[in-house]
Amino acid sequence: MKRILNYPGSKWNMARYIISLMPPHTTYLEPFFGSGAVFFNKEPSKIETINDIDGRIVNFFKQCRNHPVELSQLIQLTPLSREEYQLSYEISDDPLEDVRRMMVRSWQAIGGKTSDHTGWRANIDLNGSKTTEWNHIDERILAVASRLKDAQIEHQDAFKLLERYNRPDVLTYVDPPYLMSTRSKRHYAYEFSDADHESLLKQLVDFKGKVILSGYASDMYEEYLSDWNHEMRIASVETGSKRTEVLWCNFIAETSTKQMELLRM
Repeated sequence: MKRILNYPGSKWNMARYIISLMPPHTTYLEPFFGSGAVFFNKEPSKIETINDIDGRIVNFFKQCRNHPVELSQLIQLTPLSREEYQLSYEISDDPLEDVRRMMVRSWQAIGGKTSDHTGWRANIDLNGSKTTEWNHIDERILAVASRLKDAQIEHQDAFKLLERYNRPDVLTYVDPPYLMSTRSKRHYAYEFSDADHESLLKQLVDFKGKVILSGYASDMYEEYLSDWNHEMRIASVETGSKRTEVLWCNFIAETSTKQMELLRM
């Protein structure tokens, strides 16, 4: 599935690889949902819970699921416009209109950041990719609605949710905001402090289920996850530059198991 939100730090280019690491599971949890790149590309599980602390993100996906046709029609009638972009930073009392504004900000802002005003993405290239994508975003809404049909959408503190789902039968994909020390700017409306990251790592080390954790390499993560398996992938960021993304797993990943089996042959 193609992305519905152009969201900083999203894993749309890495989603299939992340999914390839997943062991069989019946219960799936994403406590930091964001744009949902992994969820929208994986096969449905029997029980699925997605969560975000950002109420606008939660409302976005609830409206996509509950009112896909109306939302699609609104997006069809929304032009690429500096005025629409400026309006997108104002929260609307109408939940559906607020989603439309979120989509404008996501696709028409430079970088798609949710933390600050970044400027309107003016395009003078007739074949500009973002212009082309905006003209087809409405077509993706129905696919998003279908995938969300049976998912539980939460708006909770991630720590509380992980505590509630701390069971052996759960697989959780954890993609918190990157450590501030590993990036140059704020990107998110709800940031994560170093203390938050440390609390999260302590909780994940004791998690009874399977965990896949995304992030950039750091001394803090290495200290807590030294005995976890990890995979490294080169990923593109919004500026076009490359960063090395690390995926930590508290189990032997499916792809690693297959590679070991091939070596034995």
